[in-house]
Amino acid sequence: MKILLVDDEERVLRGVSRWIKGEIDQWEVVTAASGAEALRLLESGNFNVIVSEMQMSGMDGAELLSRVEQRHPDVFRVVLSGQADRDTALTAVQPMHQYLSKPCDLNVLVDAIKRAETFQATITSPAVLDAIGQANGLSSVPGVISEINAALAGERWNAQLIATIVARDPMLSARTLQVANSAIFALPYPVLDVNHAVSLVGADVILGLALSQAVMLRSVDETAIRSSHALFNHSFQVAVLAREFTRHLHPSDDTYGAVFSGALLHDIGKLILMDTFPDQYSKLLRVSVAENRPLWELELDGIGATHQGVGAYLLALWGLPAAIVEIVASHHNFDVCSRRSLDCQVVYAVNWLYHGGDEDIIDRGLKSANHTAQASTLAKQLLKWKHDAQIMAVQE
Repeated sequence: MKILLVDDEERVLRGVSRWIKGEIDQWEVVTAASGAEALRLLESGNFNVIVSEMQMSGMDGAELLSRVEQRHPDVFRVVLSGQADRDTALTAVQPMHQYLSKPCDLNVLVDAIKRAETFQATITSPAVLDAIGQANGLSSVPGVISEINAALAGERWNAQLIATIVARDPMLSARTLQVANSAIFALPYPVLDVNHAVSLVGADVILGLALSQAVMLRSVDETAIRSSHALFNHSFQVAVLAREFTRHLHPSDDTYGAVFSGALLHDIGKLILMDTFPDQYSKLLRVSVAENRPLWELELDGIGATHQGVGAYLLALWGLPAAIVEIVASHHNFDVCSRRSLDCQVVYAVNWLYHGGDEDIIDRGLKSANHTAQASTLAKQLLKWKHDAQIMAVQE
């Protein structure tokens, strides 16, 4: 990894550089004392990460990172700042991936870079890496802005109403969780739940995030358009069912934020691939249906990345909690899920149910994929619970 540190205080540059080199001696660290110097260095070298102060003379950190996003979108963009004014800090939200505050436990910075490095290694396509780096401006669900405006104009709007709107938009949900988990709010715990994130961030900031997502899906192919709308509905349905099934498994536990958020975001990588490769991705969707082949296998062969890998890398860049990133990364691989949390396993099973549809298909799929008996047991529990719930609904 090649890291560019930018700060107009030489003492800070020396201290952070020395710390990083002491922790990971394989990483190369270069320093710049201004935004202009940083841009010159970026043009002459292949950097993986830029870490910038917000408040600098001349070009500030927000402007610098905006230019980096435009010219070098694949670079991981981190703000490391002592800026205490939340409104000013929020101006860096659009171009940044993560916001860390000074004084900062530099282990947090090193860990963030390590996470990005791990997921980046799974993606071989430079075009995909560029697309992930520019995903801050990718909008997903049309009409969200007007719905939020209408809710705010009403007399009885509240955070729960805004959260209900946000939860139907995977990209906006991810952005809201990104901001809530940043040092702008400096919470001592991870924010896992979209509702909690909305109450923290506030409706005005969420509206700003929605307005900033100005780049709409470029594809005009009918298959891709239908697929994007189906994806939004599918993601929300999987999230609701995963949350309710987790409640069934653990009725005494009232913390379901990670499973809901992870399920809501599990296919977020598809949005990026649809937008970056509209024609090619439409073809992959058609082939997947016609030949009954897993879409992620076709993605890997045709594009050089899977939607689960793309989604996990994006959310890792944005600093979302590991519990959510793991769900996204593993939702097509039960062997990985079985070594992780129950939330990962539940989202896997619910997603499989929606793609398969019945127990025979699930059993055949699990056996053909050489999955464990644990996966089959969980899937059957899910089917029984869903069947019983449907009977109770009819009786009521």
